[in-house]
Amino acid sequence: MENKRKYVKCMLCAHWSEDTRHERLCEYCNNTQLAPDPAEIFCNMCGGTMCPIGSMNGQIPHGLYNAKVSGGYDSYHLLDMNTYVFSFCEECLRKLFMQCKIPPLVNNNPEEFAHDQTQYEYREWQRTGGYHQAYLDRKCNFVKDCPNRAEYTQLISDSFTENCCCEEHKQLWGYGNSRLTKFIPNVLKPFL
Repeated sequence: MENKRKYVKCMLCAHWSEDTRHERLCEYCNNTQLAPDPAEIFCNMCGGTMCPIGSMNGQIPHGLYNAKVSGGYDSYHLLDMNTYVFSFCEECLRKLFMQCKIPPLVNNNPEEFAHDQTQYEYREWQRTGGYHQAYLDRKCNFVKDCPNRAEYTQLISDSFTENCCCEEHKQLWGYGNSRLTKFIPNVLKPFL
């Protein structure tokens, strides 16, 4: 059974003029103006799509895409002369990294993966509602699962956010258009 790949208009170079098309090569479609349908680019591990469909990069696979490895002479687990082509989405790569006895290098630094993993876990905590729940419970949400009472709310361009911190993490906050103010509880949000 032949599996025909579907193609869609390449959004990475769709805005290019003909002159630009002669000067540059679109790395994704090789100037054919047709890209593989992102809804049909799947992870071999979980079977999910590899493209963030609906985002500005919705046609670009995220993760390890079309990787190739070949078995060689004396290979036992990958058979000699066989080439394996596979793709892993970012989530499956993260899970694979977490199983490694020797963590992968991040930015060529053997110590960086632990920091990277901490940031990832914080992002997941935010996405799954822990961050919001900490705000509702008046707990610092600058650090995942911080047990301290939130004393400050961060305003960005004088607009309310649910970013809140304790006295211990106060010095870690701030950038150009933000400032800390006394904690603003959820019940006062409608009056801002």
